[in-house]
Amino acid sequence: MLDEIRYARSGDAKIAYRITGSGMPLVIVSGLGDSMKDWKESIIRTLAERFCVILPDNRGLGLTGMGSIPPQKMTIIQYAEDIHAVVEAEGLSEIFLLGHSMGGMIAQEFAVLYPEMVKKLMLFATDYGPESSYRAHLMNRCVLPLQALCVVAPWHTKGFRAGACAIASWPGSADRLGDIRCRTFLLFGDADFLMHPDVAHEMERMIPDAELKMIPGGTHRMHDLYPEEFANTVLVFFGT
Repeated sequence: MLDEIRYARSGDAKIAYRITGSGMPLVIVSGLGDSMKDWKESIIRTLAERFCVILPDNRGLGLTGMGSIPPQKMTIIQYAEDIHAVVEAEGLSEIFLLGHSMGGMIAQEFAVLYPEMVKKLMLFATDYGPESSYRAHLMNRCVLPLQALCVVAPWHTKGFRAGACAIASWPGSADRLGDIRCRTFLLFGDADFLMHPDVAHEMERMIPDAELKMIPGGTHRMHDLYPEEFANTVLVFFGT
């Protein structure tokens, strides 16, 4: 079975990605601070039996460098363009797209920028920016101090700093979620401290063809706690 590391050029950065399996391409976009190695191998192997899984490292993390963009200037849209560079490098015209947390923000931007490329979209434990009810109550209090911490704390990787700055500066997608026309699956847990269930219900109303699954007791990283159940959920949505 195909399983290798490849690189795509995005501006002056080389975006590393793992590609494994065969079938319809499924691009998985990781959250803040995560690289391809942070996804459980059991999940990737299960999905690779049905799909060609493409798992990029975001800038400054894993095998991907930052390029010339300083971490404090990184944006969610630039991350989306990096994903587009990977898709283009593989010569793909249509993909399944899954984004977790910050990766869900990136996936939203990709789906709006390149609607013809996204056949199905899964947004997992994410939100839609500063206008969401929960971000207004909590995330703005967390993200801005996190951004400041990343600037002054040298032990954080550039990739982590870049992601925190990108989240803090992201204007959100509230005025564009209605432009997402592909079938969309929202996967949230009702015990997620970072992404409140209220946000899930708001996004379900805002995206025209959206389906929401709320996992009782599900946390922000429930794919780590319940990898088999998570992989099966992904298989059911993208496989039907």
